[in-house]
Amino acid sequence: MKAISVVREALDDVKIIDPHCHLRPEKPSADNLADILLYHHLWIELISSGMDQFEVTKSGFPHELVDPEIPPLERVKRAVQYLPCIRNTTVGLFFRWIMKDLFNMEDALGERNIEKIFHNVGERCSDPLWEDKVLRNYCGIEYNITVNTDTVSSSKRMLQGKEGVPVNIVREYIVSGKENPMEVLGSMEKDFGKEIKHVSDYLDYLQLFSKYFLEGKYKFAGIWILPCITDEMSEERYIDSIIKKVKNGKQLSLVEIGSFCYFGTVSFLKELRKSKTRTIQILTGAYVLPPHRSITRWNRSFVESIGKIAYEFEDFHFSISSASDIYTHDLGILAKHIPNVSIAGYWWHTLYPFYIKKSLETRLDMVPMNKIIGFFSDTYHIEWCYPKLKMVKSILKDILIERINRGWYDTKLACVIINKLFYENPRKIYNIETM
Repeated sequence: MKAISVVREALDDVKIIDPHCHLRPEKPSADNLADILLYHHLWIELISSGMDQFEVTKSGFPHELVDPEIPPLERVKRAVQYLPCIRNTTVGLFFRWIMKDLFNMEDALGERNIEKIFHNVGERCSDPLWEDKVLRNYCGIEYNITVNTDTVSSSKRMLQGKEGVPVNIVREYIVSGKENPMEVLGSMEKDFGKEIKHVSDYLDYLQLFSKYFLEGKYKFAGIWILPCITDEMSEERYIDSIIKKVKNGKQLSLVEIGSFCYFGTVSFLKELRKSKTRTIQILTGAYVLPPHRSITRWNRSFVESIGKIAYEFEDFHFSISSASDIYTHDLGILAKHIPNVSIAGYWWHTLYPFYIKKSLETRLDMVPMNKIIGFFSDTYHIEWCYPKLKMVKSILKDILIERINRGWYDTKLACVIINKLFYENPRKIYNIETM
């Protein structure tokens, strides 16, 4: 059998574990076409192309964050005129793959067929068998780990992780438009039920938050690490002064913000040792400008700081993903040299063919194959798992075939890599007991 056939067959047959998504445990599929069409990756491109910020959501935020308060069909009708502007983008291609491959709809969505397509998609999504058909048949996904913890799934294949560990004094990811330190500290106090005046109060809050993990139901603790993280001012006396500055409405320096993140992360990990959770999922490299416009972010102190934390907490495993391509080489070297650091997927602004290829080739060049996770969906509805996975598989196929043709790999090694990247590595890193 030719190498290309062997690799293609291995990719078709491999089982997938998706270690980070936002799927609703009670109903992972979309409710209607608006859920699919106005997924925030596509929604922001429509806005960038000319659609008004408030055209399809009254709040101006994506529907993943706030109820749009506009009927789904009306939202689709308002958005469809902007679709031709994004036919060139990867996200535009993903949407066409969803419509063609999952819903068998060859015709482009337009004003003349909106209602028919809207009805057909809604009917398909309401089918009780739809979830299994998309996840198992189309994607081959055996397990998802969702960070949506509002409800619990009846399926043993829908696992949960918990993100949002409160280690930052500024908000990287804007939900309500509140991002300054005083407002962030106020949110912590609301969650804590007490005022946070001193570093001792903050430590008590982290101890309380860590109790979520005592039951052992979460596969990981998810932390948004600021790129500016630093241990420069991470002693308790400095954190105490930072909290006082926030209380007095004074502006924090970048070093103070990064030091608070370092102190919070280290202090939380010390508390987490009381639980059985040992996998830490780190996301970095993105910043959301108001009203909701995400950009990439990088700082030279990130890699050094994570290296120090990984050394101090060798009993934990750190799985890292970045939205900034600038970190591609940095994180590759980090995972190459540090035993308890691995690297995963292509998050947010790196989920494009050029950057996926660059990421995969960099990692295959330097990172031991048992420390690379080849895919996670980060999706809110199962329909979007499909095109993302299809793209990653297509790119990995081309990379492996090229390396076989060069004599760098043989087909046996290529098949081992495929199984590790998509299944074995996430299974072991996230301690998943498969059925």
